[in-house]
Amino acid sequence: MRMIVIKQGTDLQALGTRLLADPAAGGSAVTLDRLKHLNPHVDFGKINPGTVLLVPDGPGLRADAGSSVSGDTFASFSAQASAALDAATARVIAGHNARLAEQKDVAALFQSPALQRAIGSDDQLKAQVDAATQLFKQDQATAKAAADSLKALKDEAGAELAALGKLLG
Repeated sequence: MRMIVIKQGTDLQALGTRLLADPAAGGSAVTLDRLKHLNPHVDFGKINPGTVLLVPDGPGLRADAGSSVSGDTFASFSAQASAALDAATARVIAGHNARLAEQKDVAALFQSPALQRAIGSDDQLKAQVDAATQLFKQDQATAKAAADSLKALKDEAGAELAALGKLLG
């Protein structure tokens, strides 16, 4: 099995011309069906740049169609996927920490004596402050859930990539 990364937008017909040794041969439809089966994540009507395709080994394919999935290529792909998930998790945590710092500043302002007097004398203002405080708590819970989900996704993706590596290796 080999892997290719699409560098320029294409479609199945153009990809078939590029991958198939003899596009006019009778087995080309079967080969392209195998390609589709291996890559259910791809819209073959419009294949975007950066799309990674698994290409089946077979006699109908050109020898230079992609690189072997085993060895360094797959390890590199696995490392890139893991690094991307780490970066996404770090961005979520950084955003959460920035919001948390802003919320602490606002909460400290709510505790100022002048604002406390205003809140105590105005029921509508008190309700708004209570609603904002509740919203802060919900936002914190949402951010924590997002970070936990990304961690679980990374763990699951790591396990799936390890299993795929064993299958391909």
